[in-house]
Amino acid sequence: MTKADTSLVLIVDDHPNMVRLLQKILRHDARLLTANSGREAVRLLEQHDVSVVLADLKMPGMDGIAVLGESKRLRPNAEFILMTAYATVATAVEALRLGAYDYLTKPFEPEAARAIVLRALGRAAVEPEAAAVGGTPEVLPGFLGQSASIRAVGDMVRRFAASDATILLLGETGTGKERVARAVHQLSARASQRFVAVNCAAIPTELLESELFGHARGAFTGAARERAGLFEEANDGTLFFDEIGELRTSFQAKLTRALEERSIRRLAESKERRVNVRLVAATHRDLESMVASGSFREDLWYRLNVAVVRIPPLRERREDIELLATHFLRECAEAGPERGSTGFTPAALETALRYDWPGNVRQLRAAVERAYLMRTQARLDADDWPPEVIGARSGSSANLAALPWNEAQELAQTDAARHYLEEVLKRHGGRVAEAAAHAKVERESFYRLMRRYNVRTDEQDQSKGDQGDD
Repeated sequence: MTKADTSLVLIVDDHPNMVRLLQKILRHDARLLTANSGREAVRLLEQHDVSVVLADLKMPGMDGIAVLGESKRLRPNAEFILMTAYATVATAVEALRLGAYDYLTKPFEPEAARAIVLRALGRAAVEPEAAAVGGTPEVLPGFLGQSASIRAVGDMVRRFAASDATILLLGETGTGKERVARAVHQLSARASQRFVAVNCAAIPTELLESELFGHARGAFTGAARERAGLFEEANDGTLFFDEIGELRTSFQAKLTRALEERSIRRLAESKERRVNVRLVAATHRDLESMVASGSFREDLWYRLNVAVVRIPPLRERREDIELLATHFLRECAEAGPERGSTGFTPAALETALRYDWPGNVRQLRAAVERAYLMRTQARLDADDWPPEVIGARSGSSANLAALPWNEAQELAQTDAARHYLEEVLKRHGGRVAEAAAHAKVERESFYRLMRRYNVRTDEQDQSKGDQGDD
């Protein structure tokens, strides 16, 4: 087996014109290998550490699904993209369930194909980092994590997804409830049907009934024709109610009836229409307290309280912060490859770890995007984070208590050391010789401490700015 190749994409297709087209599309983004048959692809997979496999479905001898199986056996960290001109929902679902990242339907737009491959390359790059800490980065389709708590969520969701039970997702804003809902759908027997999302807080109450149940022609002013609602659009699929705690009690009764009877009635119609939907609901509110106060119907609560999944906030799974931040950074680099980044400095990661992230994963993504734009060097540094992140102090017992003892001790000592060096330098006007004398260490030792804890004087910062990033 050869040494690992960086960003290596294997193109597998028995049509030379398609191979040449993909080579032209991807030539600036990765190193490329090509194979004109499934068996040749397997031989190359045995010899090269491939990051992404892009394979045709219909090939003589060994088809794309068979290549997918061999790819998962030989290169489990490689992402797989299936190409087909014979696209059927069943084929796509089978490929996804076998571990494919995505699929392309021929003919495709070159930029669309390139975007999918770049996303796959970004995701493949995260795998070795997660493996180094003993975890699998994707606990659910499209949902990254390696902490014990989030792996437990993944295991629970997979068990629930195999049934047809109603699922209630509880968690703070930004924890990824909709991503989990989509994973439920993708892992269920309904994956070949539609996933329809409804944001209960975004639709005005007076329009909600028409949106969900549909209406007959002339049901209200402007109803020039009949219209099916979202329940009917999601028939045989999954209906996701986001922020279900925002529904008014007057509508909760109608929703409860629809769920219990498995039927709906369009506005201004007397006809009952049977619907078969799998319900996934989510909220950041405490529904039990709302039931006690009378602001949420008890019968709807019992209908929802079947399979409950609590998604922990990011501050309770700090082991995932570096993994997620790295993933988001790679996405930023893919969107602007001319401004690529090589990662985070140790100080930047420590700063991220000591912050509580009240906006959870959504806030972390936005912070990484901002830091990527604000950075002044190849690697993102602590000063590139937004002000609220920089201002957080890691010495708080609440933050440290979320970590294992060894990590908490190391983080507290690191923060204390950096703070000490900064204060001593400030006291002596940034003069290293005087600061070293005050600390009773040799000047060169003081410089080593500064480098270790990423502490710089104003003069060093100015010199760095004058010289640029070289």
